[in-house]
Order: sequence, then structure tokens, then C-alpha cells
Amino acid sequence: LLYTIKFEDIMVNTYALKKTLVQLGTPYFILNAVISLLHPVLRFTPGVCELVSNDCTLDFYDYEIYFFVICVVAIKNRRCVSIESYLSTFFLFAKAGAMVLFYKMNVQICVWYCIVCIVVMVTVRTPTFVESPEMKYFVDDSLPQQLKEDRDTLWVVEFYTSFSPHCNAVKPVFGALSREYTHENVKFGKCDVLKCPGVAESYGISPSCLKTELPAIVVFEEGKPVARVKQTMNGKPYVMNYENLKKDLMLTELYEKAVQKSKKGKSDKKNK
Repeated sequence: LLYTIKFEDIMVNTYALKKTLVQLGTPYFILNAVISLLHPVLRFTPGVCELVSNDCTLDFYDYEIYFFVICVVAIKNRRCVSIESYLSTFFLFAKAGAMVLFYKMNVQICVWYCIVCIVVMVTVRTPTFVESPEMKYFVDDSLPQQLKEDRDTLWVVEFYTSFSPHCNAVKPVFGALSREYTHENVKFGKCDVLKCPGVAESYGISPSCLKTELPAIVVFEEGKPVARVKQTMNGKPYVMNYENLKKDLMLTELYEKAVQKSKKGKSDKKNK
């Protein structure tokens, strides 16, 4: 049993790694990585630096900007839940730091750099994270009725707001879980708390962004909540990464239970 569990963990991690590599291979990540690292590449590449600057050595101000960007990225990504989210934050502040350094080096180069950044931002879209095709979005008060009608279905529902950075950061993680665990008796959904705040409150989730509870993910079995996690739990921030959500929401155990229940129901029908 021990070896089986380890093998399954390896397979799950390999699956997640493949999906991450596919995302990182998109034009958005490649182009932004090139633009973000353009300044150090130009300054440290022999034969190239002389073409854009008379002085190819870094002074104290240059090191200060580099160090500032590293510190800001580290602080902003303390609760990062995916490498995609981490890199997006890095790109933002690395480009801001590069603009300052290019301005110090040469104003014309800074202007061209800003133009390139704007063109990439407008033309290259952020990659959409693939969710299960059966993902259901609740934008009204229909969630309680859906749970009542599908009592034999295990529902995993994320309560979110579209403008919350924390909710957007969890998108790839929740999408990966929905692709892995969706079954005829296991379904995933997303509930917009701004469009149905009463539904969120009925399950003990505050729709207010000031309370930092969002996103919140609740697992419903037979129409009743059996597991939940929030952005802030017991006054402490909760890291919604792939491993934590699988463990704390008991997804593997509940999924296997739902599958066995489905097989039993089909077997009973055949016997009849």
C-alpha cells in the first residue's frame, strides 16, 4: 500500500508538472520573460552592452534597483499558490525596475522599451487556465436548489469574486483539481458572491472583501458542507496550493467514496 500511494503521488505530480510546462511555453510567459530580463542581458553580454551604453559596469544605484525588485517580488509572493502567479508578479515588478534603469542609461532606449511593453501587454493575452468542461458557474441563487436536486452528487464549489487577486491566483489550481476529479458523481462549480451574496452568507462565507475570506472552497456531500477552506482561517493566511487543497478538502477520499457509490448504484440497477 505504501508503494502504491507513493506511485500515485508521483503520477499526480507529473501530471501537474506537464500542465505547468504547457502553460509556461505560451507566448505570454516567453515574451514577458525576455522583456523582464532584457536589462541584465544587455548589461552583462560582452559586445552587446557597448552598443547601447558607454559604461557597461553596474553602479550602486543599479544594484539597489535589482535588490529592491527582488525584495518586492519575494514579499508579494509569500502566499503564492502557483508558479504562474509567481512569474506574473515577477514580470510586473521586473519590467518596472527595468524602465527605471533604462531611463538612467538612455532615455531613447527607455521610450522604446516602454513601447514594447505596451505592445506585448495589448497583443499577448494572459493564458486561460483550462478547467473541466463540466464546470458550472452559479451567478444567481440556484446553488441551494442544485445541491438539493443532486444529493447523490459530490459538489466542490469555489466562492469567489472576479476582481480579487487572490481568487485569480487560485484559478489554475482549482482548474487542475476540476480536471482531475470531475466524475459523473463529482462535480465542480464556482459561485460569484457579488451576484448572490445571500447564498455565500448562508454557508458561513462573508462576501465582503474586507474580511479576506475569499476565495473559499466548500465540499458538499448529500447537499451538506463536509469540508471547507478559506483564504484566511483562524486569523492566519491559508496557502491554497494543489497539495493543501487535496489534503484539507479530503478530495481523494471523497472522490473514491463517490465513485464506489456510483458503481454500487449501477450494480443494483443491473440486478433489478
